[in-house]
Amino acid sequence: MFLDQHPRSLGGIQTSAMLQKKYLEKLGHKVTFVSPSSGKRLIEKGFFTLPSWPLTYNWEFSFTANLRRSRKRLDRSQRRRHDKFDIVHIHADMWSAIIGLGFAQRNHLPVVMTSHFNLAKGTQEVIGKYPAKFLFWLLSREFLKHLKLSLKHTTTDPWKYIQLITNEADVILVPSAHFGEDLKEHGVTSELRVMHNGVDDERVESTLASTKDEPHHNDKKVHLVWAGRFQHEKRLLEFIEALNLAKLENVVVDVYGRGPLWRKAEELIKGFGIEHQVLLHGRAAHARMLQHFAKADALVQTSVGFETQGMTVFEAAAVGTPSILCDSNIAEEFEPGSHWVVKDESIDALAASLQAAITDIRSGDRRGDSLVGNESLLQSSLTKRAVAIYEELLAKGGKYTN
Repeated sequence: MFLDQHPRSLGGIQTSAMLQKKYLEKLGHKVTFVSPSSGKRLIEKGFFTLPSWPLTYNWEFSFTANLRRSRKRLDRSQRRRHDKFDIVHIHADMWSAIIGLGFAQRNHLPVVMTSHFNLAKGTQEVIGKYPAKFLFWLLSREFLKHLKLSLKHTTTDPWKYIQLITNEADVILVPSAHFGEDLKEHGVTSELRVMHNGVDDERVESTLASTKDEPHHNDKKVHLVWAGRFQHEKRLLEFIEALNLAKLENVVVDVYGRGPLWRKAEELIKGFGIEHQVLLHGRAAHARMLQHFAKADALVQTSVGFETQGMTVFEAAAVGTPSILCDSNIAEEFEPGSHWVVKDESIDALAASLQAAITDIRSGDRRGDSLVGNESLLQSSLTKRAVAIYEELLAKGGKYTN
């Protein structure tokens, strides 16, 4: 499995890949990660780190700058192995996608690629339009050189770059039907299969067991939870404005996460005088977050058109907590009526949905009960589906094996 960041660093893709490794190994398979290094992580069995440079001051995140050197190191390690790989699974879009596809090409291996991230939208949000254009020019050029393809396809267009890399995979897995449609609309013609990122069965089981006798808080207040990175696309500030507009009584909102908008969020909460209602907690460990989700009456999801899946919604659902969803695309991945869905992107509409959800909860709404026990949310069932795809591909061969 190839990743753009070390699998033990923070991030949804990394969490998903670690879960896949855990449940594949439970079934007796062997998984090796190939990724940039992380300054916080020691060398571990089953992890192969590439020559890399830090992206952050704490060395938590790194990038791979020298593809030629990485290729040589990877090939040397392969020659020393007693066993050989059967399949390449790419959980990356950038440097590690290029390295992984090149490795599969040289070793005649079939390729599965999970497209986790809205690369076109995400890079522009983070680094801006013109730096993103340069990034895709650089990535596409390195990709074409690495796989010995014509440089005439070098591009600054993120969607054309995505087309280039997905064309080299045998099967593309997408975490939601709506993201799959997005890829198709932007010219991706490879075979697409929907496979949600799963939630750890063991953690779900232990969370439900620990909250069985006390599933919710005992202060007779309605508890909402919000979790995510404090960035503009997550719309935390709009959520705080909607809370102020909704004037909810006896409601507590627990906010988990960190990011560049922390200070603005603090100032907005203080300015509205709702410090008693909206509590900023910072980051929480994944296992603790499942407990927070299980004890909440509802999760609030506020980004629109940015999420390829909306993992927090699935995690909350796995422990029986419904969501108030601003993104109708996420709602469509569930049975109708599983969640509350905000009418449009406006703050007024969000405030109205918050009021409606609180009224329903106080009236004894039990829609979360139907979410518990849904096997399609659990990693064990998803891993069995993945193994079936691997076996199918091994039997029929892939682009590089035929």
